[in-house]
Amino acid sequence: MDTEKKKDNSPKGFSDVWMFVACASCVCFFVNWLRVSRGMSIPGFIAPFVIGLLAFFFQAFMHQRPLIELYSKSHPYRKLKPYGVISAFLLFEFLLMWGLYTKQIVTTGTGLCLINLVFIGLIVYYHAFVRMKVSLRFLFLAIFIPILAGGAALGLGSYFMILKFVVPAQKVGNAVFFNTLYWILFSIFLQMICEEPAFRGYLMQRLLEKGEIFAIALSASLFAAWRISFIMFTELSMSFVLVMFCANLIMGAIFALLFIKSRNLLVAILCHGLINGFFNSLFAHSANPGMREYVEFLIPQGQGYLVVLWSGCLFVGLILLTIIPRKKFHAY
Repeated sequence: MDTEKKKDNSPKGFSDVWMFVACASCVCFFVNWLRVSRGMSIPGFIAPFVIGLLAFFFQAFMHQRPLIELYSKSHPYRKLKPYGVISAFLLFEFLLMWGLYTKQIVTTGTGLCLINLVFIGLIVYYHAFVRMKVSLRFLFLAIFIPILAGGAALGLGSYFMILKFVVPAQKVGNAVFFNTLYWILFSIFLQMICEEPAFRGYLMQRLLEKGEIFAIALSASLFAAWRISFIMFTELSMSFVLVMFCANLIMGAIFALLFIKSRNLLVAILCHGLINGFFNSLFAHSANPGMREYVEFLIPQGQGYLVVLWSGCLFVGLILLTIIPRKKFHAY
């Protein structure tokens, strides 16, 4: 008996990949042109959201594959569980209430758009994270590596007299904890529909057809170039730009390895959210206290040196990821 083969509508070659890269580059150029040449105040979430939309568009119409495969090609759904709805609701309520309380979120203009994006990310979190099987081993590593790397970087910074730990004059402990949690969750929900579906979900999955090393190297390089393009036109020194490029290159490789070995994009999203949250907490403005309130830099270039130390600690985490066995893949 003849069996009907499933038709593969995927495009031949990599024309869609290079078209995606070209579109992402145009987004970078256009946003920077509006910001620098026209002096427009562009919200920070616009460009990542646009590139996320590009990933969904290319996945559905160019690659002609289900959107869920951006997050995992092995995606057996569990039954609906009450804890999933409750946890999603509580996390969104915390983000909304704390953002309104600290005035980091407003209910007009771009603030309202941001609330809607977070809500969409929350829906993706529920359907993809709560109901999808996730490797506990790599889920632990996605949490462990950012925390250990951040703590080690601060400890080394204190040892090398780059910074010192201080006690603020006013009690800001609760604010530091809730602001850090706010930034972490905020980044996680945005990454559900922004950079991660683009660079790891779509781009890297297509590049994997050429081999894992090639996919990791190119996707991480493009991610670093994408990130660095938004500070190239500032008055920062070229040495700091180079440091930030290397830092984003290491992070891109970590996210790529987490995705490949866990077979689940949500692990990379969690790691990405933690790193962004800690970064914001260390360099946040004093109006919204973060861990920066407990750190005093002893030299003018202290922040740059801390980023270097942090990148070095993350690189150790990258080496750790390369030697840990991957999750066995079973197609469904």
